[in-house]
This record gives sequence, structure tokens and C-alpha cells, in this order.
Amino acid sequence: MLKRFEVENFKCFEKRFVFNLDARDYEFNKHLIRNGIVNKAIIYGKNGIGKSNLGIALFDIVSHLTDKEKIAPSYLVNYCNLNHPEDPAIFVFHFQFDKNEVIYEYAKHSQDELVYEKLKINGKDELDYNYFDIKKQYISEDLKANLNISISDNKLSVLKYIYRNTPTNTNPLLTKIFQFCENMLWYRSLSDGNNYSGFTNGGNTLTDILFKNNKLEEFNSFLKKNGMDYNLKFENINGREELLAVYHNNNKAPFNSVASTGTKALFLFYTWNISAFSKISFLFIDEFDAFFHYESAENIVKELNNANGFQSVLTTHNTYLMKNELTRPDCCFIMTPGKITSLCDATDKEIREGHNLEKMYVNGAFQE
Repeated sequence: MLKRFEVENFKCFEKRFVFNLDARDYEFNKHLIRNGIVNKAIIYGKNGIGKSNLGIALFDIVSHLTDKEKIAPSYLVNYCNLNHPEDPAIFVFHFQFDKNEVIYEYAKHSQDELVYEKLKINGKDELDYNYFDIKKQYISEDLKANLNISISDNKLSVLKYIYRNTPTNTNPLLTKIFQFCENMLWYRSLSDGNNYSGFTNGGNTLTDILFKNNKLEEFNSFLKKNGMDYNLKFENINGREELLAVYHNNNKAPFNSVASTGTKALFLFYTWNISAFSKISFLFIDEFDAFFHYESAENIVKELNNANGFQSVLTTHNTYLMKNELTRPDCCFIMTPGKITSLCDATDKEIREGHNLEKMYVNGAFQE
């Protein structure tokens, strides 16, 4: 699991920015916590504060450790902070696998240009490799095994090279790192279209996923649960299955032509759910409820809260979700310029299960 993330000099994060996922000892909603780490997080913040950039920063690791879908280049204009464009961006991931602590740090000048990589396992330095200084290219004997390593191409991760060229049972913790990263998923559904990073490459259309998983009836029920009664069916058109919305008196129309933006966003969530959620390690949905009614947003949070197999982070402006029925103070985070703080760390007051978190937030009880 991801326990802590740090980023510096990347996009809007000029100074060191720390996202700490350590949990507190609340006695309610314990299913939102796993191994002392927040497993289901919700981030609130004003427009332009950097919530989207945090997700992009978290998924930068996908670009050089995996072969999965990268964050689109359009999101990475001005990769390094504009106040220090000549300095590299720095990323630090603190992972916890069972009782083992793994810290992976790297620096980059762009999505594909590494400067250095560092790996520390349970306090022991395993890797400290600078691509531009041959005197600073330490690799422990345990990590490199029998490999003869000499990498000058800073577009190739030395850690990835080691992992790809050694048996998976040589270093179980290294395997856990890569399995976690290869199964991370970021996605967003906004006015600029649907975008994703991690987990897979390319793939089928949403209709294809629904058809191949034989989930049409379940999807109908999912939409009805969210207040929409479309009576959907498939029809073969020009050799492929198309999703149709069926209306009374035998009239019909393509689903995409009649579905609202919010309905399409629900369709996207549902197809990721049936195709990926049983396999992923970490989910980040940016502005997850941008097009949702508050009841649909609450339904989505409940579904994710019950999916214990992966960590999830949601960004939102919807303070209606800020309530102990759905979450808890150490799982809610307020993001301000250069800082992110859980609700429990944003006040000196003791927060109890009966407190109205939204009312406290609106009334200024939390120090941003």
C-alpha cells in the first residue's frame, strides 16, 4: 500500500509537498483503513489548487516502471515548476508491504528523462543510481544479483531493468513494488473527454466491455439505482454490437445520443468497475463526481468503500460527502496551496462520530 507520497518542483508543487496516509485510531468505519493506512481517501480543495496535479504526480511512476498507459503529454506541459525549470522534479513513494517499508525516490527533467533513482528497503540502501555521475551508481549485491549493469540511457529505469532481468522470486519485495505500480489506475471524465493512465493499454470500447462481460441487466439495475430507467439492449449493427436505449412504442435510439453527461460518467465508472476493480492496487479518480447528482456521488463512494481490495483516492468539491456516515476525519483531506491536511490534523478539537463534518468545515472549524 501507499503510505506517504512526496513531490517537489513538479508543475504547481514548487516546494516539497507531502501527502501522508497514516490513519488515526477512530472506532468507526474501520473498513476504510487497512494496516494502519488510509485505504479510502477523499480530497477537497478549491479550483486550481492542484488536486489534478497531485493525481498526475502520483501516476508519473507508471511512465518509467511499467509498460502501461502513460499520463497524456497534454497534461505534462511545463513538467517542472516554472520558478525552477532547470531543476528536476523529485518524487518519493513510501510503500508498506506487510511489515516491510519500501522508499522509492527518483528525479526527472521530463516524463521520460530520469536523473537518479534511489531505493531503500527497511532502512537499508539498495539503490542510489545517478545517470550523469558514474561515481554515484550504487546497486547492492542483493538487488543486482548476477547482473552486469551499466546503463547510460536515462530513459531506461535501472530498477525496471533489474526487475525485468531477474527471476521474480529473487527479491519478493521488488516484485510487490512492480505489481503495485502495474495495477495502478487513474482516470477522469471531464469536458475534455475520458482519459486514463495505468493498469492496461488501449482496450475495448465501453460497449464492448459491457457486452463481453454479459452485464447488461446489471448495468440497467445500476442506472435505475441512480434514478435512470433506460431499458437498454444490444443490437448487432454492421457486424458489431451497439448499445441502444429502448423507449416505449418500439422507438429506440443509440445510448450515447440520449444519455446525459452524468449518465455517461456513470457508464465509465461501471465499466471500469467490472473490468478492472477486482485487479487494481490503487485507484485515483479526478473530479469523480463532476457530473453527478449528490445521491449518485454518495452511491459511488459507498461502492468504493466496500471494495477493500485496493486503495482509492477521490477528488471533489462536494462537501455533502464530508460526513462520518461515509468517511472519517483521517480519510478526508483539505488541499490548500502547497499543503494537504486531513480533517483530524486541521483542528485542535476532538472529532467524534456524531459530529457534522460538513457543518464544521463550512463554519471554519478546520485550519486550511
